[in-house]
Amino acid sequence: MNPKIFLDREGNWFSDGEEITHTRTRELFSRSLRKCPDGSYELSIGKENCPVEIEDTPYQVRQVDFGSGGVTVTLNDETEEPLALDSLEVGENEVLYCRVKQKAHAARFLRKAYYQLAQQIDYNDRCGFHLRINGKDFAIKEKSKVQNSNAK
Repeated sequence: MNPKIFLDREGNWFSDGEEITHTRTRELFSRSLRKCPDGSYELSIGKENCPVEIEDTPYQVRQVDFGSGGVTVTLNDETEEPLALDSLEVGENEVLYCRVKQKAHAARFLRKAYYQLAQQIDYNDRCGFHLRINGKDFAIKEKSKVQNSNAK
């Protein structure tokens, strides 16, 4: 019988209700997360697969870096990728989200990353809240209340 594996909205892993605190295990789990055809997620390590319950999003943005080429985000699986600027959305409680992994998955900005990005967020009547990068405005959309970021 598989243990119950859970990923909370802050990127913390749990097994049968106990938080997994071993750094390498947490990193392995984050790197081994796979989306199933039905939209659910599982851990896939070697020949073993185990379903995962995800509280909010399968990925979390931990770090934001600004460079001459644009904005780069570091995810909880320790990968870095350009921020998909056109995918920024704000949800309940002003939580910021984006799409990652070629826009196949939702990612929640953790507090530190949110504050890093918030320094570049501006507001005007023409485009509302937006991120201004290299002289171009990228609107931050309001996340649909019906949409479930965990689903697809």
